[in-house]
Amino acid sequence: MALFRRKARLLSFLVPFLLLIAFLSLTAGGYRRAPWYQQILWNVVTPPQKILTSIGCAISSVWNHYFALVGAEKENEALRMKVALLEGEIIKLSEVEKENERLHELLSYEKSFSHKSLTAKVIANDPRAEFKNITINKGHDHGVRPLMPVVGPKGLVGRVATVGSKASRVLLVTDPNSAVDVLVQRSRARGVVVGMAVKTALRPSYYLTRIEYLRRISDVADGDVVVTSGFDRVFPSGIPVGSVTDVKKERYGIFLEANVVPFENMAELQEVLVLLVTQNLSSPDSVQ
Repeated sequence: MALFRRKARLLSFLVPFLLLIAFLSLTAGGYRRAPWYQQILWNVVTPPQKILTSIGCAISSVWNHYFALVGAEKENEALRMKVALLEGEIIKLSEVEKENERLHELLSYEKSFSHKSLTAKVIANDPRAEFKNITINKGHDHGVRPLMPVVGPKGLVGRVATVGSKASRVLLVTDPNSAVDVLVQRSRARGVVVGMAVKTALRPSYYLTRIEYLRRISDVADGDVVVTSGFDRVFPSGIPVGSVTDVKKERYGIFLEANVVPFENMAELQEVLVLLVTQNLSSPDSVQ
């Protein structure tokens, strides 16, 4: 037992000593061949060291890749938000541009009138298919009065029906209660354009006015342009109303039958002009 203890003490001294020598040999400089014990130590230490190094590199790579992905995702999200904002700005600018084009067209048309006019925005319309009336954002406070004519850049829209302080309701030429004294521009044949109660909920409105009281001998053909006559003392003369279509001459009767397609699409009105004229026009020649 005593001999075993002495050998154990000797080994406990030699092992650290040999490890110290190996360590010093590893850290020593020079290009000489490593001793045998150092090579043994290398053979023992190197494989685990390689494994640990590989594991550490793999963990570091995964970690760095994770952070790179997180950073890229945040950057992509920020870019997506910027793109969405830019697309919204483009849409807004496009709307402004279109509105400016419409207003420019409307103001250019305004110059053809000798009467003063007021630009108004359409803020509501009748939900029924025939769009009988619209509401505009100008009223009594702005100088709007009942029966004042309302036009668009392409032609007649209707007349003011009721007036509030800040808004007004406009009766469209497509309303059955509307009647406009007109002339066929080519032949000067006279008639009255009235609205038609046409149900077109599932397709675009088309025949929404007709021309009545056209004498049977009148020279009227499809495609003729109809304009206001001014004789009704409500609408200035010369305002385009629409084009004639479906002219019919019945075997019996004293009048022709014909429809009129308005130049203005009542379902798409956004801005209009209110002509600031009273009911008693001084002359039917009011449009230059």
